[in-house]
Amino acid sequence: MKNFKTHLKKSNLKKALIIDDELDICMLLKGILKPIGIEAKYSTSLREGMSNLMLDNFGILFLDNNLPDGSGLEKIAQIKMQNPELKIIVISAYDGATERNLARENGAIDFIGKPFSSTMVKEKLMKYFQEI
Repeated sequence: MKNFKTHLKKSNLKKALIIDDELDICMLLKGILKPIGIEAKYSTSLREGMSNLMLDNFGILFLDNNLPDGSGLEKIAQIKMQNPELKIIVISAYDGATERNLARENGAIDFIGKPFSSTMVKEKLMKYFQEI
């Protein structure tokens, strides 16, 4: 974990945006990310999240698929066009092969099915950082 924090200090990955309509998921992710050195903000709608992406320089986006005002999966390509360096991790209760494949095809680096644990999130982030 120490190497992970050292790497974060040298990157823009210190800031994450969480877009999920479930406030408890936003708070859970924020609580998981803070101890490992990632400052997280959250939006509870796709519209608000898209606005926040334009206002700040995030390194990581945790994006829910099913939001009241749209599909996160359908926005990935647009988000990547506007923020090519942004690392997108889809989080969704709809955890099927179709959703996972679509997320990756559109530019997400990973997919986390709900419910998830703090260990699962940390392992996904560690996997990513080991690939750098």
